[in-house]
Amino acid sequence: MKDLTGWMRTFITVVDAASFSRAAARLELPQSTVSRQVGALERHLGAALLKRTTRSIALTSEGQVYYEAALRALAAVDEAEAAVGLHGALGGQVRLTAPLTLAQSRVIAMLADFQRLQPRIEIDLRVSDHALNLVSDNLDFAIRVGAIGDSRSIARRIGTARRVMVASPAYLAQSGVPRQPADLAAHNCLSYSLLATGNKWVMGEGLPIEVSGNFRADSPDALRAAALAGIGIAVNARWLFEDDLASGRLVELLPHCSPADMPIHLVMPPGRYVAARARALADHLIAAFAADPLLRS
Repeated sequence: MKDLTGWMRTFITVVDAASFSRAAARLELPQSTVSRQVGALERHLGAALLKRTTRSIALTSEGQVYYEAALRALAAVDEAEAAVGLHGALGGQVRLTAPLTLAQSRVIAMLADFQRLQPRIEIDLRVSDHALNLVSDNLDFAIRVGAIGDSRSIARRIGTARRVMVASPAYLAQSGVPRQPADLAAHNCLSYSLLATGNKWVMGEGLPIEVSGNFRADSPDALRAAALAGIGIAVNARWLFEDDLASGRLVELLPHCSPADMPIHLVMPPGRYVAARARALADHLIAAFAADPLLRS
């Protein structure tokens, strides 16, 4: 009996991976099996779906039409299974990425709540402050803070990162307390090297303030540690400093014109089939972000 659904999933994986060998690795199948299934699908349809060369593959015109239709068809299959009660017994793996400190402070607890509801779903979380490639890293979706660089991606705003400016009591005792944004020019400001605006800090609705300092890091945790050590003033998401602010280890500065908020998006790769298990997890996270007073938009 022809396994059309299985062939379709294999074909979509090959297209998304742009490689039979990478598709085989993702599907955990021999490459010969992947090639055989795509060939069987082409014979069934009576049309060539892929142009194959020794170095690359590309969709034919028929393949492009079929790829888009297959995405819709597999989504309908998942929805049909959910409609007859299979949604409560979803299984398989969902791969996602999120920034380190957001994952530690919020997302992992949300994932734990989800797995209590869906214990058969396996979650593969890639924690990184760098923007991983959703397609080449075979990720179902990403949670990202800040502007979305890839306009082809499917992005939905799910929350807001409220940022604060902090310093240790020891630093402030030695260097003084800034009373207005212009005072930052006389202070050692710690730079987050992944911040798109670089050494320009946007305060509230005002213009960017040029700052400088002798410490830079590509990790929010490193900035927090530097602030705690009294090196200088740091700016980042409030969730990073919650415990330190509550305990007095760090002090919030310029609360009347705090750093501009940043959007939080859930991002999916363009054109990819989204499995029911991935949609279920995405919906859970969207609801959890909306329920968190520190994260909701």
